[in-house]
Amino acid sequence: MKNWLQSLTAKMIFLISGLILFICGIFIYLLQEHIRATTEEQMGMEALHIAKTIASMEEIIAAFGEENPSDTIQPIVEPIRTDINAAFIVVGNAEGIRYSHPITNKIGSTMVGGDNDAVLIDRQAYVSKTTGSLGESIRGKAPIIQNNQVIGVVSVGFLTDNISITIDRYMHHWIKYIIIIFLVGIFGAITISIYIRRLLFNMEPNQIAKLYQQNKVILETTEEGIIAVDPSHQITTINKSAYEILDSTHHKSLPEWMGTKIEHIFTPKIVEEEVIHNLELPLDTHIIILNKAPLVDKKRKIGSLYTFRKKVDIQKIIDELKQIKQYANVQRAYTHEFANKLHIILGLLVHKHYKEAIEFIKEEQNIQLKNQAFLNSNITSPLLLALIQGKMAEATELGIKLELQDIPSTIQLAKQQENALLTALGNVLQNAIEALKNVTLPDKRIQLSINAYKNHYLFEIQDNGPGIDNDVYDQIFIKGASTKEGMDRGHGLAISKQALQEIDGDIILDTGDLPGACFLIFIPKGGQ
Repeated sequence: MKNWLQSLTAKMIFLISGLILFICGIFIYLLQEHIRATTEEQMGMEALHIAKTIASMEEIIAAFGEENPSDTIQPIVEPIRTDINAAFIVVGNAEGIRYSHPITNKIGSTMVGGDNDAVLIDRQAYVSKTTGSLGESIRGKAPIIQNNQVIGVVSVGFLTDNISITIDRYMHHWIKYIIIIFLVGIFGAITISIYIRRLLFNMEPNQIAKLYQQNKVILETTEEGIIAVDPSHQITTINKSAYEILDSTHHKSLPEWMGTKIEHIFTPKIVEEEVIHNLELPLDTHIIILNKAPLVDKKRKIGSLYTFRKKVDIQKIIDELKQIKQYANVQRAYTHEFANKLHIILGLLVHKHYKEAIEFIKEEQNIQLKNQAFLNSNITSPLLLALIQGKMAEATELGIKLELQDIPSTIQLAKQQENALLTALGNVLQNAIEALKNVTLPDKRIQLSINAYKNHYLFEIQDNGPGIDNDVYDQIFIKGASTKEGMDRGHGLAISKQALQEIDGDIILDTGDLPGACFLIFIPKGGQ
């Protein structure tokens, strides 16, 4: 019960019911005051009209010339008072002496109230509210004029107590309707509270506040750009990542993007599409991968959701995954290669070709010693060592010799330089392996040489494959240019060049000693 009293439904019922009760109370007060004012006005007008009528009666005027005017006036006005249900009709002379009164023993005494001056002096008929001998009353007063002289006054009054009785009678009638209105209001409050709770998915305000905070944190910490639009294609939600991609120079603040038409960002064709999966397109100064999905509530479309990331970020993840895959394959490749060589040695020994076996072992030993010199060098990057090891193992499995030449004694690279080199060297070596994989040559070779100069390191990679076609020779580092077939080709070298240029390095295509392609990678020394 306590939990229910603290729920949104209970709070809304109590608040709306209290508001309705307050409004009903104000209505009752205003209605009462309106009835009182209207009744007093009507009574005052009626009293004034009767007073004027009596003041103009010839019998009343003539009675003032008699010795005892009350004998004539009292029998005339008293029946009139009874007919109109007035509290009193008093006729007095210019000195305020009564000639008529509902209580006969007050005839001959002075009128009470002190409100005769306007009648007797100013000769005005008016309505007043004054306390007299019978209590507070609404009075209509009119002068009695003879020969242009005020000779008396007529005062017709209705007690205000009678007004209260009239108001009570009206209010008893209206109270029934007010109670009905109040009950209907409470029912409406319950209905509204239940409806609003359903709109809020039966959640309490504190739950909604927590959910809002969670969603806000999720939006702000998600690296993927997120934009939500309503059915009219106006932006309703945009997170920080999307803002940074859309407006990297901050021409507009993030709140200013709210309400902007999505057509200002994406083409009409994209806006018209219901669903989009992994669409690559340019946006501002970036290439992004875009996804779009409809926002649906109870089978009704309420907008669309756009999510996107910079392709360079996705490509970096792909490159890292490729490197990890390569590192994982190193041991498998070496195990396979070692097993093959053991089988060769075993076959030579079984057939008693001892001389050939010894020569094969020496040749392999020379190769291993040469490679071991590189592996035992002072290169500070274990990732670079692992990359070259993996490529050597992969090339050996495919019948390709990856030869190491001109190994420097030390190679020291900063983290950003290392990442750029791994991206570029991995792409070039992989391209060389793929170029030689499907060609028919008795001796497939890739040569990797590393030279340390005064200001930079030079990595030279060349192969004896088919080389680079003239059609793409001048565009080999442009995104989308490729010698291989497929939709998603021509990104590796372009990304490699971009990564190297960010560290003041470079990659170029040159002519080498071997007939195939030759790439030169420059890495500056002294990186931080």
